[in-house]
Amino acid sequence: MESKNFLGVILLVLTQFTEPVQSQGPTNNSIAAAVSDAAREVSARRSGGLSPAQRAAAGLSGPQGIASPPAVSPADTPISIHARFFSRREAPNFVEAIGFAGDLVTTATAKFAERNGGALPESAEFRRQLDPYCPVRAPVCNPNDLYRTANGSCNNLRNPLWGASFTTQARFLPPAYGDAFNLGLLPRRKSITGLPLPSPRDISNALFNTGTSPPRSKRFNIALTHFGQFIDHDFVSTPILRDGDKDIDCCIVNTPVSRPECFSFRTPPGDFIRTCMPFVRSDFGVEPGCVPGPRNQINQRTSVLDLSVTYGNTLDGQMDLRENGTGRLLEGLNRILPDGPPGSECLNGETCFKSGDNRPAEVPMLTVNHIIFLREHNDIVEKLRSLGYTDGEQLYQEAKKILTGIYQHIIYSEYLPVILGDIGMDIFGLRSTPTGFNTQYNPSVNPATRNAFGAAAYRFGHSLIGSFVESFNEDFTPLDKNPMEDHFFSTRSIRKF
Repeated sequence: MESKNFLGVILLVLTQFTEPVQSQGPTNNSIAAAVSDAAREVSARRSGGLSPAQRAAAGLSGPQGIASPPAVSPADTPISIHARFFSRREAPNFVEAIGFAGDLVTTATAKFAERNGGALPESAEFRRQLDPYCPVRAPVCNPNDLYRTANGSCNNLRNPLWGASFTTQARFLPPAYGDAFNLGLLPRRKSITGLPLPSPRDISNALFNTGTSPPRSKRFNIALTHFGQFIDHDFVSTPILRDGDKDIDCCIVNTPVSRPECFSFRTPPGDFIRTCMPFVRSDFGVEPGCVPGPRNQINQRTSVLDLSVTYGNTLDGQMDLRENGTGRLLEGLNRILPDGPPGSECLNGETCFKSGDNRPAEVPMLTVNHIIFLREHNDIVEKLRSLGYTDGEQLYQEAKKILTGIYQHIIYSEYLPVILGDIGMDIFGLRSTPTGFNTQYNPSVNPATRNAFGAAAYRFGHSLIGSFVESFNEDFTPLDKNPMEDHFFSTRSIRKF
């Protein structure tokens, strides 16, 4: 419903903004014409949630320029489970606004380039034309603030949006897309030789044996794996495209759907029930000011290690997790995570948990990390209260500050040395100092999560995931053992104990 409301507002703005531009008679190759045409096209493409009356009011009736609606998957299928892992939107209205603006920027850039021999539009005029649609604005920072902002802004006073939630992921290299001007309207499907890219499944089958698990470490247990996952959910979350409030199915039975939203591929017969692996592309992000350029992806999380995975990445989100006036975080029965809202997306009709990130029930061992930090925050609050602190806001902020420091110390003193080794820690100056402060901070470095790191490099942790979830009691007597896939987005095992 939220995305429908937003698109209705966009269409209202569209009719008020584009018609005066057209009435001035912009030439077809002007920036104004490119933006006007792109706005109508993007509205049509992203209007799956609009009513027939809204579509008619926007001039979207009839076949021309209207994309056929994507197939919609039923609940608890591979399509919907894929969507649970990737499509969950935090602040859905804002994410839809960003996606619309990013889609509009890329489409308008492409239209201008098509009409002007591949040239990019002049930035200042382009930004002026896009301003009514552009939702990302730089905040005004107070250098005297004692505590971090909820959304990660103002971490860098020179560039206050660096590392903030709902900004774009940075890149190590320019993108390589499949459309004529490399802007991202179409995914890349051919290699540098011009031949079709091979199926990712064929590559993984060639590299890895099916049905085998890596040998168990004699030094480390699954805590290493799932604390790494907890860190991952602190600094990156990339939503995928949706059709209004519905999931997109990029396969018609065994045939990949050819459409800009999809990047599906074929799989060998016998590997799965179907021979089409659905894959929905990430939604558009947008740069501050809506500058022209290629498609980039949204990061819903803050990029800095600030425990937004526990506390939330917006002010409203943080307030929703707090007890009124006590400084404590909300707890559920037996000091586990509180229940999420009705309709939250766990499997089998289960009620999901609520936390700073919307994936706490992805696997039980991840949930355990969420519970540990929730309890520790509240324990710190009570220790501070015993020292004479009484104000709820101060209790909350001071406990959050202390726990964030503990979390960072674990990462830099225990987790990263295992992952990078001594040489890596020393080369990059990542070790915690016994006294004083680390001096490696450089305000000229953008801390935004790199696209390739979140999407590829840091996924090395997937190779550490075991095939089963085992439960034990206090004296390590085995209680339960089930396949890992039985526990995805399930709270059952956590509530049982």
